[in-house]
Amino acid sequence: FEKAKAKQRQVRRKMYQYICGAFGGPQQYDPKQLRPAHYNMNVTDYHFDVLSNIFLQVSKEMGVDAPTLLDVQVVLNRSRADITTGCTVRMELSKKKNAQDGIDQLFQRLGGLDGVMAMVDRLYECLGVDKRVSHFFEGAKTSAIKRSVTDFMIQTLGGPAEYRGRSLQDSHAVIEITDYHYDCWMQNAARAMRDVGAEADAVDEVTVVLEPFRKQVLAHHYNQK
Repeated sequence: FEKAKAKQRQVRRKMYQYICGAFGGPQQYDPKQLRPAHYNMNVTDYHFDVLSNIFLQVSKEMGVDAPTLLDVQVVLNRSRADITTGCTVRMELSKKKNAQDGIDQLFQRLGGLDGVMAMVDRLYECLGVDKRVSHFFEGAKTSAIKRSVTDFMIQTLGGPAEYRGRSLQDSHAVIEITDYHYDCWMQNAARAMRDVGAEADAVDEVTVVLEPFRKQVLAHHYNQK
């Protein structure tokens, strides 16, 4: 939802139109458009649950009674599959592709060493101007961290490099980051890959390789919950 104001207004209008019809009001939005509209968005059950919880909290603050809140939850959940299926299907296809063909083919499709290094360069450019996370990528050690990240990415994506840094869990233990920040990082990584010419399928395949590292990066955050 972090869009330009005009796009935000458009999204709000479509959400209003869909919700109005879903709750028994005038049908202003074709429910069949939900799936194609969200197919290329990386919306997972986690994101859907966050939005659903916010919607229920707002409804509660407006005085909606408990039995009606249960009905609201049921209605919202009817759209879950349409909103999350695109991401689920794309990621499953990417996992199968990686398992079948190996990660090394992905490294070559990204352009080998030069391609991955260009992607990391672009990634840090994107992170540096993203106000949501730019403060994590400032300071004298940024260049050294970037070199370490480059080695990690080359190794992880099947290239000839050996990551010699600290574990992801230890290196992020003192940083106050959450799932939100990891999502921002992943969004910037996808953007960087697209900007340097990676195909959509390759972006998805890299996404499924990087996503499992979330638990290691956010281990300290999860342990404090």
